[in-house]
Amino acid sequence: MVLKRSQRALSFVLSLIMLFALSSVFCFERAGAVADGEWTYDIEPQGANITGYIGTSPVVNVPAKLGDQKVYKVSSLSNNKFKDSITSITFSNGITQLGDSVCKGYSALEKVALPDTLTTIGKDAFASCISLAGITVPNAVTYIGDNAFGGCTSLISATLNCRMTSIPMKLFAGDKKLTTVTIPTYTTEICDNAFDGCVSLTSITLPSSVKTIGTNAFSHCSSLTSVTLSSELKTIGQLAFYDCSSLTSIFIPNKVKTINDEAFSGCTSLRTAYICPSVQVMKSNVFNSCTSLESIIFGGQNYGFNEYSSTSIASTVYYPAKYVVSWADYYAPKVKSYQSPSSITLTGNTTVDVGSTVVLNISVNGDFKDAYIVTSSNPTVATVTPEGKLLARSTGITTITVTAVSGVTKTAEISVKPAAPTNIKAVSKTTTSADISWKAGYNVTGYNIYRSTSKNGTYKKVGNTTGTTYTDKGLTKGKTYYYKVASYVNSDGKQVISSYSKVVSVKAAAPAPSTITAKKAKSGVAKITWGKSNGASGYEVYMATSSSGKYTKISTVSKPTTLSCTKTGLTKGKTYYFKVRSYTTVSGKKVYSDYTKVVKVKV
Repeated sequence: MVLKRSQRALSFVLSLIMLFALSSVFCFERAGAVADGEWTYDIEPQGANITGYIGTSPVVNVPAKLGDQKVYKVSSLSNNKFKDSITSITFSNGITQLGDSVCKGYSALEKVALPDTLTTIGKDAFASCISLAGITVPNAVTYIGDNAFGGCTSLISATLNCRMTSIPMKLFAGDKKLTTVTIPTYTTEICDNAFDGCVSLTSITLPSSVKTIGTNAFSHCSSLTSVTLSSELKTIGQLAFYDCSSLTSIFIPNKVKTINDEAFSGCTSLRTAYICPSVQVMKSNVFNSCTSLESIIFGGQNYGFNEYSSTSIASTVYYPAKYVVSWADYYAPKVKSYQSPSSITLTGNTTVDVGSTVVLNISVNGDFKDAYIVTSSNPTVATVTPEGKLLARSTGITTITVTAVSGVTKTAEISVKPAAPTNIKAVSKTTTSADISWKAGYNVTGYNIYRSTSKNGTYKKVGNTTGTTYTDKGLTKGKTYYYKVASYVNSDGKQVISSYSKVVSVKAAAPAPSTITAKKAKSGVAKITWGKSNGASGYEVYMATSSSGKYTKISTVSKPTTLSCTKTGLTKGKTYYFKVRSYTTVSGKKVYSDYTKVVKVKV
């Protein structure tokens, strides 16, 4: 009886334990919250979402996996007092998303490494990281939230190697040390206040994809001296370049329709403004407080710009003489006509090497011969200065466009070639095929292989590959062939081809034996053994008394299945060196392979 009661009590206790365990498991799965060492995370359908870092190390490596879960997102890191001590963060490959404010206000953070797998950076992600000096956004990123790097007052450079189409609001606002920024070639819009207060930024070049510049986009960029606007730009927002007090000239490209209120207000060093014919709306005070403005050169008709001219402007307004009727009612202190450009010439090298600098020759007829803008459709391939100095940055194709203030244009397609392949080699593989190999090139799509039957003859393309080896088949036994290789890059549906490699030759014959050994058979006797060469008619064995000495043929093995020979009469205790080559008999003549490597043996 006592025993049964004890068993019932034990069973009851065990049941309670199991109930609590199940309850814990149930809560665990419902909440999804897990702790793993220094990390806390939620389990979500896509994987682990890191919600906290509780470690104390100033150098943080965010893992790619926690438990059995791949980390796909980081929503939050350190929210305790240690966050002000973190100096470096590396996000592992595999992470695709960084949440809003993930590192906001990390005052000691100097270095951030983002993974190639990253696609999304949330708003305020690194805002007010006042020690961060540089950032590189990888290619896979398609979205960055507003103010992601705003208030990073030590940020000097930002490279946006990504695919996002919009530079978000306040992305770099208040980054007073930012001097260098690379804008993605996919960008169509610069949003409001994107670069507001970047007082160290001296130049900006917008890729041709940009169509809209938002309100205050570059306001208070007081060191900005050079602005190259996109050839596809249509709208310039209100106060877009407000208080850019170092800007001396501006060229409005020929697709801009609207320039909004006070777009260049407060540009106190601005002396010249060129406005192409496409502009139809200029709102009030566009050049308000531009106290140094001397000339405004219009390239087209007057579309009721009197509202704009109601601002007190002492500059001379120039208009094309052919539009004299259109400009007759325009009121301003000084208005003059000029002969607008009608043609442009553009000459210079159109195929250049990576890293090279070339000068394009530009000539514009008519008055204001310097009244033009030069743009590159793909600045990642090549950039160009207003004077036509082109720098080839990476392989590919870009279109250089010269646009005169009258709207007339001239274009040139520039191909930036990859480097030619190096370390090219050609060896026979069989009596009717050869292997060609080379060293891999940087940033290339593939390689073209060319062949000729004479060194200075006509070379025909025989194949292409993305690898670094190619087997050319169907050769004539015993014949000599010559090869060269060119790298290529696919860009804009075209192939940009490098210069040719050096020329190498090979005979279509049996290859050299792939292996060779030499062993002491007995005192004063050596046995040399080699691997079979497919298609060989026979082999020749050579010997020397030093590795670089004169080699003498010691044996001809005319039976291709015999793969060894024995050398007798050698001096006891002396070292000898051996090498072998195969031969193929063609029309009664021997065609030789290369030699094997040299082997030695002490007899």
